[in-house]
Amino acid sequence: MTPALELDAIEGGYEPGLPILRGASVSVAPGEIVALLGPNGAGKSTLVKAAAGLVPIWSGRVRLAGRDITGLPAHRMVHEGLGFVPQTENVFANLSVLENLQLAAALIARQRRGSLEKMFSLFPDLDRQRKLPAGRLSGGQRQMLAVARALVASPSVLMLDEPSAGLSPKLVGVVFERLRAVRDTGVTILLVEQNVKAALALADRAVVLVEGRERLEGAARDLADDPRMAALYLGHAA
Repeated sequence: MTPALELDAIEGGYEPGLPILRGASVSVAPGEIVALLGPNGAGKSTLVKAAAGLVPIWSGRVRLAGRDITGLPAHRMVHEGLGFVPQTENVFANLSVLENLQLAAALIARQRRGSLEKMFSLFPDLDRQRKLPAGRLSGGQRQMLAVARALVASPSVLMLDEPSAGLSPKLVGVVFERLRAVRDTGVTILLVEQNVKAALALADRAVVLVEGRERLEGAARDLADDPRMAALYLGHAA
């Protein structure tokens, strides 16, 4: 089966000669949720930003459903079917919930009729707050709005950078429950997470990145109790 998203031996970084990614590879099957884990500085966020066209890739390939999209500018990725939700600055705080979604829809020429109503059906909390400025939403609602904005373009794959950041445990549960619902609509998900326990409870598989390359991979339920996880987070060899 062709992977929905394949990051193959990615090398890159923000400054020439200072690599953060050192041959990182991650493959996500259609319909999967894969968690990208690892200690601080492992290159997790850099990897998804590179895939999204926001960080230079020096070598390696990014393939979406078998199509090579390596190096495409970020604004083209959404048209190819790759959605990305950054950790910060992912909504317009001064615009209402509805205006945020309308703006996202206006940027997508292939917007489908009813896509906004589909988002409100998927995220009922947002439906109740249509006219509220995004800056007045709770942390969990704001994160759901960021996800909804990305989904307006009907991506086949959605990448998220630490969707649980700054959220209470209760709100993490609410947001992750909605991500399961997103997957149930047919969207494949790759998410970067520091909340290991919550990520492993959500994901089908997990990949652990250390120093810019993958060091451990397996079913999420198996890695939850794998002693190699703690060893990698503490800086010991797996």
